[in-house]
Amino acid sequence: MIGNFYQYSENLASGAQPTEEEIAELKKDGFEVVFNISTPSAKNALPNEAARVEKEGMYYMHFPVDCTNLQPIHYETFEGIMNGVKNKKVFVHCGGNIKSSNLIHMYDVLVNEKDEAESLTTLREIQQPEDKWFVYFKQMGMKGIR
Repeated sequence: MIGNFYQYSENLASGAQPTEEEIAELKKDGFEVVFNISTPSAKNALPNEAARVEKEGMYYMHFPVDCTNLQPIHYETFEGIMNGVKNKKVFVHCGGNIKSSNLIHMYDVLVNEKDEAESLTTLREIQQPEDKWFVYFKQMGMKGIR
């Protein structure tokens, strides 16, 4: 099982870096898109991940997000990609499902209009966000409630 896996809905899940075997399991579970936001230098990056995902017949998206210097373009690009695949079953991942879950939290609030406190409760089931994320949430138009 993929580490720190979380199923948000029938069509959206996130988790840590999947192994080659776990990529095959994603396909069996009906996922159509694997969206990787890890940087290429991530310690647990899977070599040739794109080829492995595409070999299983899924789409592969890669938009590396460096969370040491969060900028509006990071979320804006994430949102654009998520909007582009909203009619597909999508698995979003980074190294440990920290960046992924934070960006999905933002997407749920800013695009899906989910209540921020409710979305934060879900986020805290996955991980405890660092302070920099609350600053980023506010920068991007959320309340940044804790």
